[in-house]
Amino acid sequence: MADPKRHHYVPQMLLRNFAGPDGSLKVFAIDRAATYTSKPLSLGQVKGGHARIRRDGTIDRAALEHWMSSLEGAAAGDIRALVESKALTVAPEDYPSLSWLASLQFYRNRAVMGYLKSELANAGMTGPDLDIQTAILDVGVQHLLGAWEASKDINSRPKDRWDSMVVILESLRWDVLRYQNARLIVSDGFAAQYGVRPEHVDKYNRTERNWAKHGLLVPQHEAAAFTIPLTPDVALHLHPGQTRKYISAQRVNQRTVFAARAFVAMPDNWSLPNSLVGDVADWVDTQRFVRSMIAKNM
Repeated sequence: MADPKRHHYVPQMLLRNFAGPDGSLKVFAIDRAATYTSKPLSLGQVKGGHARIRRDGTIDRAALEHWMSSLEGAAAGDIRALVESKALTVAPEDYPSLSWLASLQFYRNRAVMGYLKSELANAGMTGPDLDIQTAILDVGVQHLLGAWEASKDINSRPKDRWDSMVVILESLRWDVLRYQNARLIVSDGFAAQYGVRPEHVDKYNRTERNWAKHGLLVPQHEAAAFTIPLTPDVALHLHPGQTRKYISAQRVNQRTVFAARAFVAMPDNWSLPNSLVGDVADWVDTQRFVRSMIAKNM
């Protein structure tokens, strides 16, 4: 079997949930001014994006892809079960792969990788792109996948199955938002971090609080909430409250756009403007401006 050349940093199984009747998506690029139609296979992927250099100097294009596909497969099953459950609040331990997928999506986000590359360059650590990519993937993605594997072994050491984002997400309340009509969109951001928790607001000025709406400047443990669209009519709302908190589909979509670093997508048969979906065009314009001030995707 040939090694995969297209390395997806957004799972195709997730993108397929948001495709139109013919399997296509309407895509709004965030890192450039472009709108186009795409199939899930061609979206959210980079040629060789998860390739690594082995210790013997050869290039490994498949190991991480296969490992990530295993986690994505488990998450696809959890998403399907959650959507079919009809529950309005769920326990994260009942859908254990979703927190791990959220963390994987953070670590392999091409904007996060680009930021880390720029920070390494600022510290005087430069080299061939593949060497830098290998270092970033090893510290983030490979460590995360190892912890995920360890989490399935009750005899593993706590430190071996620990991941900071997973711990944070699983400490929150998980409310399921179900909408009567399909109206949710998706982006490469997956778990959209938003705002600042009330107990931490005084630490940030007004400008910083505005940046926090885009998942910037505020560490994950101080964020007000995370939203995760799973299908066009089901999303998760993760927050530190003790009671269920409903938010409109339009607010979920705004957070989805503000979390995007590469693209936003919706079924290709949807048209804008659409009051059920929200002010997507305006949000995309805002996010393109915000994106222009962030390190380029790797």
